[in-house]
Amino acid sequence: MKRWLSIALIIVLFLNVFPHPVDASQKLTVTPKAVTVMASASKVVKATASGVKKPVYVWKSLNPKVATVVNGKITGKSAGKTTVTVTVKGTKLKQNVAVTVTKRKYNATDLFKMANPSVALIEMLNDRGQVVSSGSGFVVNKGEVVTNFHVLQGEENVEAKVSFANGSFIRTNVIKRYDETLDLAVLDISRIAPAPPILKMNGTRVATGEKIYALGSPRGVSNTITEGMISNNSVVLDGFEYYQFNASTTYGNSGGPLLNIYGEVVGVVTWMFENSQNMNYAVPVRQLSLLDARRTAFIEEVQVPTLPIPVGKGDTYEEEPNGEWMKSDLLRYADGYIHGTTSNLDDVDIYVFNVEKQTKLDFFGAFGDARISPYFAFGIYDLNEEPLAFSDPFVSTSGNGVTYQTLQTTVEPGIYFLVVFPVSGLSRTAYVNKDYLIMHKFQ
Repeated sequence: MKRWLSIALIIVLFLNVFPHPVDASQKLTVTPKAVTVMASASKVVKATASGVKKPVYVWKSLNPKVATVVNGKITGKSAGKTTVTVTVKGTKLKQNVAVTVTKRKYNATDLFKMANPSVALIEMLNDRGQVVSSGSGFVVNKGEVVTNFHVLQGEENVEAKVSFANGSFIRTNVIKRYDETLDLAVLDISRIAPAPPILKMNGTRVATGEKIYALGSPRGVSNTITEGMISNNSVVLDGFEYYQFNASTTYGNSGGPLLNIYGEVVGVVTWMFENSQNMNYAVPVRQLSLLDARRTAFIEEVQVPTLPIPVGKGDTYEEEPNGEWMKSDLLRYADGYIHGTTSNLDDVDIYVFNVEKQTKLDFFGAFGDARISPYFAFGIYDLNEEPLAFSDPFVSTSGNGVTYQTLQTTVEPGIYFLVVFPVSGLSRTAYVNKDYLIMHKFQ
């Protein structure tokens, strides 16, 4: 019995190692043998096997990132080329299908739905929170909005309000990168939630006659789109190259995206010829790579005046996160309260203010949780981030034993930072989400 089992095992192994020879009567045909499909669209390839009883077809894409296939239905995923194979189970029959996936084309309606959530209305505010001027922008990276540099300029501008179609907005006074000659700037919107989607960039040169769309907020009216074409793909003015286009734009479109039919940004709408019909110009989006990443500044540093002088009474509420010098919260009031929260032992909160004359600074603060008050402090730093003075603990004589922090100093005209930070001494969890209140007066 064992002998027959051994013989049967040898036969099975032999058949697996040396498969059946190809049957000349068997044939596999696919139609078509080459397919071009748009991303997100599908096409069906038909396979027919002859000489095989009840054939079972096995489909496979060699690059599923470009295209997938299920039972002969090929679906484009992203632009590129791949090969789809089909085999017949139990035979050596095999055929290849060449697949080319092109970019998805959008009509105006679909393109607007896809791109508009990434397009921003940018309103420039003065030190009273009033809108002085407006422009447009769009999201290029997480936490970054591109606009024109000239949109941010203005004698009264101290802050930018960046708003999106979903109702979210943020006030920011930080430029991450900019180039005045290219008229491009990147605003920091890292504190906004939820983050708007990022638009795709296409830095290759557009063709004259190519259809384009301009999105933005002309004269402060947000969520608009106009259609046109590239009138000239290389106009050089004052040594700088632009795309000329004829989609209707006006004041407020500046900084908005110019998109192709694939929903990709090809340019940044920048300016137009006065008294000329639709002679509009955009900076090619590839110029964004030329922005100097080291040129980080407050918006106010490229404006006049540099920062508003604190005046009047009012409260300042900390906006998280603000633990970086260039993300400091602005102190607008000469007399008021600062409301803040420490998220943990390592949390640092920074506030910035400007004084135009020799000024006496008076700060008095404490945690809402009295036991934490001895374990926090604050200090005044100059524009070079050098410390000038630190708070001193003061124990109340009223009998409640509460420790307060006080700081009094006099500074010369200039820009200064108030830095608030916990001091170690308790368990790390003791500092989590603790509120503090600092009274201040500038005289």
